[in-house]
Amino acid sequence: MIWIVFAAMVALSLLVLLRPLLAAPAASAARSEYDLMVYKDQLGEIARDVERGLMTADQAEAARTEIQRRMLAAADSGKGEKTAAVKAGKKTPIIIALLLPLLALVLYLPLGAPELSDRPYAGRAAQIAEMQEKTATIQAMVARLAERLKQDPSDGKGWAMLGRSYRALGLADEAKDAYRNAVTLLADDTQSRIELSIMLLEEAEGDTLPAEAVTLLEQVLALNPDQPDALYFTGLSAAMKGETARAKARWNRLLLVLPADSPARAQVEKDMAKLGS
Repeated sequence: MIWIVFAAMVALSLLVLLRPLLAAPAASAARSEYDLMVYKDQLGEIARDVERGLMTADQAEAARTEIQRRMLAAADSGKGEKTAAVKAGKKTPIIIALLLPLLALVLYLPLGAPELSDRPYAGRAAQIAEMQEKTATIQAMVARLAERLKQDPSDGKGWAMLGRSYRALGLADEAKDAYRNAVTLLADDTQSRIELSIMLLEEAEGDTLPAEAVTLLEQVLALNPDQPDALYFTGLSAAMKGETARAKARWNRLLLVLPADSPARAQVEKDMAKLGS
């Protein structure tokens, strides 16, 4: 009976693994690689917010979890380019289909232990309860902050913190509203503008970037002309609109700003090459 289960699991695994290879690859997002750098910068910003007292340890942990999830999603979205094996034909899926079950069997026979029982739910109950308790604590803290801002809506830094908290909890609409309040109240706050624009860009569809996001990033450049995120995405917006000279100007400046060993340089240079001479 157990071997029937194993066979079904192998068949299901092959279906999941081979489907992307048999299907036509999807086009990768032009900014997927750059997004990864953005998220890495945001992880660093969380640490700085904790040091400045703008975020609690629980809020920081929740924010890191959300950013790491977005990094995984961005990495997955950038894997849509065609590979040489796919271009060459369908030989690779066939080879995998033949060799993978054999390899699994060879590894399982000396290492496997099908007689062992599964870990019962009761053994994981304490861990699950701890995670639920942490989530409840964070939600309570966010609720208290939201209530305080109702009493003092002029606290721009409080709105920025609330925006980050809502974002970490996955409450996108509430986060954007809080960020907009922060932007209105804090004329020189570049971080809230960047974080709000990133949220808007993540939801973007079509061949143009959201006007609100581009406006926010232009405001960031007015405060900090060398801000990498703003330089990249305003350049991307210009390129999408056919404003080649403007796009080149932004990306040339970005290349001067980025460190020589920055992984983002390759993406910027690739985008520059697409603009032509």
